[in-house]
Amino acid sequence: MSFIGNLAAASSAKAIGKYNASVAYQEAQYERKKAAIKQKVYETVEKPRLLDQQDQQFSNFFVKSLRSGAEMRAGTTPMFVAIKNKQLQAFDVAIADYNSKVAVTDMINQSLLIEARGRGEEFKGKMTANTEYMKAAGSLLSMGSQSQQAGRLVIV
Repeated sequence: MSFIGNLAAASSAKAIGKYNASVAYQEAQYERKKAAIKQKVYETVEKPRLLDQQDQQFSNFFVKSLRSGAEMRAGTTPMFVAIKNKQLQAFDVAIADYNSKVAVTDMINQSLLIEARGRGEEFKGKMTANTEYMKAAGSLLSMGSQSQQAGRLVIV
């Protein structure tokens, strides 16, 4: 009669595998949604705020340069400093863009790994179920063989 337990175990293994896969899939969807939100926040809040700060900093630099009495002409030190400031600001924006892209890509990759783990759990459930089915079949065959040898029904 152990075959009944094996059949029940097979059914449970499939159900657990399917449940774990669905949980992992939901977790993966959540990670992808977080990545999309993070990207949208960067594009609509963080980057515009960074650009505004840079504009304000450059304006302050420009006004201070003019107050000092230095002329802002091509080929002069104040102009070279202004160009260098703009170059550094552009580099800061490029770094912020890169960091945002890497963070979003990392979150998407994490969601893919979670999804793969879910598929693995479902596969593990199916393999466990198959093993239990084989055990049940073996138990039935063993019971049949023993019953034939004994000439009566033998329940193991």
